[in-house]
Amino acid sequence: MKLFQVDSFTKEVFKGNPAAVCIVEDDLDEELMQQIALEMNLSETAFVKLYKKHCNLRWFTPASEVPLCGHATLATAHVLWSHGLWPKTRQIEFSTLSGSLFTRLEEEKIVMDFPGTMPEVKAGIDKTELEEELGGLIQQVLTVPNELVVIMSRESDLRKANPNDAFIAKQAKNGVIVSARSEGGEYDFVSRYFAPNLGIKEDPVTGFMHTILTPYWNSVMEKTKFKACQASARGGEMETELAGERVLLKGHAVEVFNTELNIQHS
Repeated sequence: MKLFQVDSFTKEVFKGNPAAVCIVEDDLDEELMQQIALEMNLSETAFVKLYKKHCNLRWFTPASEVPLCGHATLATAHVLWSHGLWPKTRQIEFSTLSGSLFTRLEEEKIVMDFPGTMPEVKAGIDKTELEEELGGLIQQVLTVPNELVVIMSRESDLRKANPNDAFIAKQAKNGVIVSARSEGGEYDFVSRYFAPNLGIKEDPVTGFMHTILTPYWNSVMEKTKFKACQASARGGEMETELAGERVLLKGHAVEVFNTELNIQHS
């Protein structure tokens, strides 16, 4: 099968979030897809099968399948359009575990249309231990299914945070989203995502996280369009927009390499 590696939410190679994209002609069993994802050892490996009017898309971390992944969807759309596998004038409908997801080209940017999720206040949590582990004051602790969302008071504390994997693993089934209002003028908010339970100490740039943070920051800032920065070591950026109950994520991608993957069976 054809295999691509793409850096998402960036215009530069070796920045943003790398994803593997496998073009699947015949259905693969879940065990094989999981083995390939573990072998690639990236935060996500996407498996896409093309049909005339839509594509089937699944995502696997090195540890498990996930229901939604933004950066690997961006990477997949980039591959399909840049290699002539899908007309650039047509949006792509991806059939996924999270329902239908839509991508389209808008000038040079890829626009992804995802369902949004408004986080709820986490009841009965003591912020003290979280503040000690993250190294700064916390404004709010919120939750969505399988994720903890922590809103910090200062961007500078968020950028310096280096939480223990074992501590983070106890906080939520998947991971901990940390965000803060930006202290500079270039972005509206900054974020990081720690997910050791998914085999990822820190995800470089996380699309699905912004489907949660965009509704939240809309409620705080009373605006619908945002410039967002993910403050990981690799770094990445995107534009987001709240459109009713949907969130539009806009970003760039760049291909690092492509090859043929031939599985040798003993």
